[in-house]
Amino acid sequence: MATAFVIGASRGIGAATAQLFRSHGYQVAGTHRGSGVPEGVLAIEADVTDDDSLKAAFAEAAAVLGQIDTLVIAAGIVRDKAFLRMRRSDLSEVIEANAIGAMMATNLGVRSMLKHRSGSIVLLSSVSIRYGIPGQTNYAASKGAIEAFARALAKEHAQHGIRVNVVAPGATDTDMMASMPEAERAAMTAQIPMGRLGRPEEVAGVIVAISEATYVTGAVVPVAGGL
Repeated sequence: MATAFVIGASRGIGAATAQLFRSHGYQVAGTHRGSGVPEGVLAIEADVTDDDSLKAAFAEAAAVLGQIDTLVIAAGIVRDKAFLRMRRSDLSEVIEANAIGAMMATNLGVRSMLKHRSGSIVLLSSVSIRYGIPGQTNYAASKGAIEAFARALAKEHAQHGIRVNVVAPGATDTDMMASMPEAERAAMTAQIPMGRLGRPEEVAGVIVAISEATYVTGAVVPVAGGL
């Protein structure tokens, strides 16, 4: 049975992705930070900003799943505000969680996959890094780093049978989006050619598809309603 490990599987896109892998017949483990994961998914509590926590999570996942065939990094945070109001902590916390934490989780995933010289890693970026959203300078920087990281890593490990790709969602109907002011949500939705927010399961569908696309690596796939 194929396996998938979803980092950040408690809600939103991560939870939808874990559920979809399950429906495709995968054995699935997912991390959370005290809020649980979808039914049928092995729940592992972990913090991407803590190396010991990540190592313990991967060890637990490997003990149950055996080898990890697919790794999805869906954990992330926002600290939106005007750049001139940002403190160092607003920058460091977002970059630590979204970029460095994702890279460290990927490091552990690659080490595991090298043992059987195959595997698929999917990281999440955002289409917002291409057109800019006021108040998200720190978030855009963290996600831009992920795309650059993935392109380089894909070339490093293509010869080892490990594929690395990025899915870049647009505005998606998640808790993160719900926390935005209503006027800001409406303005963002008005820019989307399809005229609506995406659904987490729509993004999950692309994540699962790209993870199974055996001749694709180093790609960034937008899921943004034509934005």
